Amino acid sequence: MYPLLAVVFLLNACQAKQATEPTEAPSTEPSEAETPDNVYHFEFPNFEMWTLQDKQSSMSASLFPNVDNEILQKIMPTGEAESAINVFLIHKDGKYVLFDTGLGSESGGQLLSNLSSINLTPADIDIICLTHCHRDHIGGLVAHDTAVFPKAEVWLSNQELAASRKDEPMRKILNLYGFRVHSFMMGDSLADFIETIDAIGHTPGHTVYKIGQVLIIGDVIHAAALQIPYPEYCAVYDNNAGEAIVTRKHIYKMLQDADLYAAGMHLPKSGVMHNFNLIFDTNIKACESW
Repeated sequence: MYPLLAVVFLLNACQAKQATEPTEAPSTEPSEAETPDNVYHFEFPNFEMWTLQDKQSSMSASLFPNVDNEILQKIMPTGEAESAINVFLIHKDGKYVLFDTGLGSESGGQLLSNLSSINLTPADIDIICLTHCHRDHIGGLVAHDTAVFPKAEVWLSNQELAASRKDEPMRKILNLYGFRVHSFMMGDSLADFIETIDAIGHTPGHTVYKIGQVLIIGDVIHAAALQIPYPEYCAVYDNNAGEAIVTRKHIYKMLQDADLYAAGMHLPKSGVMHNFNLIFDTNIKACESW
């Protein structure tokens, strides 16, 4: 567990803190135990970011059937790897942008209570960027068959939108937002500060988003303890394993070459890592190369 001063040094002028309000002073030693709402706050040079942990979870070794048993025993001796379901919130240029929406309150998701803990409501959200349309990423868009976010414009890749239209539950969720649903071509910029990056493999239109020094990596990683040292292994959730492996290695290279921070929807702890070390945890070490 990093002391706060070490976190400040690690972030290189990007102060990290857990908070229940955006203006709360940083604690001396951030930890999950000190923040029951599982909200983590990061201050980057030109924007703020929060991890809104929707749910703590784990990934079973059975989700990786092609991994050698010896490797699984070494990395997952209990038969599972620590994981989470995360939503990320950015505040920049006066706009609040959500990246994914988690499970939804009807399925135990904590997004709404996490927003409330930082004095925000669904009406404060201006933009929602979806990495893809699996239920644990779009479930929070609706509650009781009603759109949760009354003003938000919803963005997803054109490939992902086309695929979602073929799935009745996904189509029903997106239809509740009507003309507020928009699609983009990979490589387009959104709101003048969000870059879209092709990350196909997990789904046909899976998208990584870049904001300044941060990559929102969606489901590039499911089980960090396994897939950081072994990016060639996929969870059964990946639609196209070959494409997912290429994407994962490409994103890892981007993170290294540009010294970026990764915010992952299934990364545990704060959901954020730098140099392949989780912020607020030291169990995952950087790999030498891929």
